[in-house]
Amino acid sequence: ENSKKVMREKIQMKNMFKYYLSNKRRGISLIFVMALTVFSIYFVTSLVQSIFSTVEYSNIACLNDFSFVYPVGGSSFLSDETVEKIQKDDSVKKAYPILLEYTVINNIFGTTSGYAAFMEAADIKEIFNDYSLTVTEGRLPEENSYELIMHEDMLKNKGLSVGDTFGSAVDEGEQIDGKYTITGAFSGDSYMAFGTKSYRQKELEELGLDFQNTTFGLLVTPKTDLDTMNTMLDAMSHDETAAMTLSYAKKTLQENISSIKFLMFVIVIVIAVSISAAVCIVLETTYNDRMEEFGILYAIGYKKSWLFRNIITEIIALVFISWILGLVISYGFLTLVAKSVFEPMGQILSIFSIQSLFYTIIVMAVFVVVTILVTILKFAKKDLIAIIEMR
Repeated sequence: ENSKKVMREKIQMKNMFKYYLSNKRRGISLIFVMALTVFSIYFVTSLVQSIFSTVEYSNIACLNDFSFVYPVGGSSFLSDETVEKIQKDDSVKKAYPILLEYTVINNIFGTTSGYAAFMEAADIKEIFNDYSLTVTEGRLPEENSYELIMHEDMLKNKGLSVGDTFGSAVDEGEQIDGKYTITGAFSGDSYMAFGTKSYRQKELEELGLDFQNTTFGLLVTPKTDLDTMNTMLDAMSHDETAAMTLSYAKKTLQENISSIKFLMFVIVIVIAVSISAAVCIVLETTYNDRMEEFGILYAIGYKKSWLFRNIITEIIALVFISWILGLVISYGFLTLVAKSVFEPMGQILSIFSIQSLFYTIIVMAVFVVVTILVTILKFAKKDLIAIIEMR
């Protein structure tokens, strides 16, 4: 009995792809359609993920080291009471007076924003020393000058170099008013720009505000624990003051992208079911053409359950080969796109994405289940002996 079982398994392995080897065009077509589906899902979801990564990099990266406090609700400055309370809190190492502005960051499908902090030259130098920000080209901005130093990836994103000019005066799409000279580039975790004098400061001074004795924002560094400091800052937020902390930024980002992720999931499921239906039609034709083959095997003693297992194994093997091929094509194409498009823009494109991989697995799982169910149900209704008798 054991020898018969082993013999049948050998026959099964031998005949599994015999049909597709004899009908290469049909087999290649099936694999190509499924591999193309895997590639499309992986490529598109990776591109969408790159947008999330770019937004996270430009909006959240620097908040792993420090936080920002700024006025809201129509107010142009922070109250002395708020500034004093933050400066004296036990969780705060130092609160640097800043004027916080936002610059445009380009991504593959649109734009987001990044931070530009205008503060005293000595404070910029202190931040660079404390948080291992390294000047890779040029120099830091001089005191009381319209100069900026940018993270090297931000410079790439804007297509700028050290020595170039920057601002709304030279770029209509830029949010930061005026004209600045880029004096340097730096590397490190804080994706942002630093300057010493802002054109917005000039506008506020023209309105009669005393810039030297007025606090327009704060860059707050923790004494020991960032979370403890951020809890205090979040609790202080009210109608006239807001804190941009790591937890708040992450929460806001998740709220903004949750609907996009859900839509992406729905699209993946729709594609999976649609492709499954299309391939089911092709497989139905394939297995109808093979009914005589199955009838002969049934007539010589092979049970329908064995034939079912053979069909299921074939389908799973085809899907697995298509999945691997689709992933190989995806990795190769994404590597090319990352080097030719994303790296020159100073952006992140993850070649290996757990979420994109998960989406392709969902597609393949739905495809396997739907295809097997439809094929087996139709096959079960066939009278294999009758097919042999009609030869």
